[in-house]
Amino acid sequence: MWAVARYELTWDLRKKRTYLIVGLFLFTAFVLGYLVPITAGKSVAEGQTQLGIIFGGGLWWVEVAYMAFNTFMSGLFFLFIGGFISADSLASEFDHNTAVPLLSQPIRRAEVYVGKFLAKIILLLVVSVLFTLLVLAASEISIGAQAQMDMLPLLVFAEFGAFLEFAALAFFLGSFARSGEMVLGLLITVFIMITAVVLVLGLKFGLQESMFLIPVVNADFLLNVIPYYIVQPWGVMVLQGYALGAGPTVPVTVTVISALQYVLAGLAISVLTPLAAGYYFFRRAEVKE
Repeated sequence: MWAVARYELTWDLRKKRTYLIVGLFLFTAFVLGYLVPITAGKSVAEGQTQLGIIFGGGLWWVEVAYMAFNTFMSGLFFLFIGGFISADSLASEFDHNTAVPLLSQPIRRAEVYVGKFLAKIILLLVVSVLFTLLVLAASEISIGAQAQMDMLPLLVFAEFGAFLEFAALAFFLGSFARSGEMVLGLLITVFIMITAVVLVLGLKFGLQESMFLIPVVNADFLLNVIPYYIVQPWGVMVLQGYALGAGPTVPVTVTVISALQYVLAGLAISVLTPLAAGYYFFRRAEVKE
């Protein structure tokens, strides 16, 4: 299994697309952490309040995480990093017929499947750490000394978990799709469908709490709840959305602890369910000689 993971990592590190996506992503971290506060001035960097946390004065790097990830369009970051890096992990093996020599080795399909996903775990964890440290360093230079360093591991976990949601979805789609391009198209389609259909309907009928369980929305709230939990663990979150054609939804109050439980449950469901379904199809996939 570890040999498969090494094989997968080597393959990923030889792709120009990997460096392009990660490079653009890290450049965005520099822009948000350094250029935005320098350009906008202290009026933006100080006194900003999101979810009850006063940013600026040592917490600008948390505000950067909020800006980078906590909108539905910014959720594309998770799709591009977690999903696009993982899109051809399985599909291209069948598309280029490289699955034949791989599966002809004395190794079970479960070990191949888990080994490949293990490689994505390692790569996405490295990306999450690099993004967080780059934002922190840029914020230190642009704004000054940053506080609440105990947030760092949990913010890395939040970013990493959101990446894994789309990586798992890519593995599921790649288990029956036969090309990386097809998986990319399906990923974008699913992203749009979840955002435009499920979310709108859920908010329209006042199901804000259930939104935590939906992958796209769960990725947004993941970075919301963890900083909130560290700063105000006994506080509450007021959830309110805007449904198309229905105006603002009725506010729903959720305790921070309950919100954290929703988010973690949503993360587990969003990762484990597509992985399990993906393995089911991968195990039954026919390989042509």
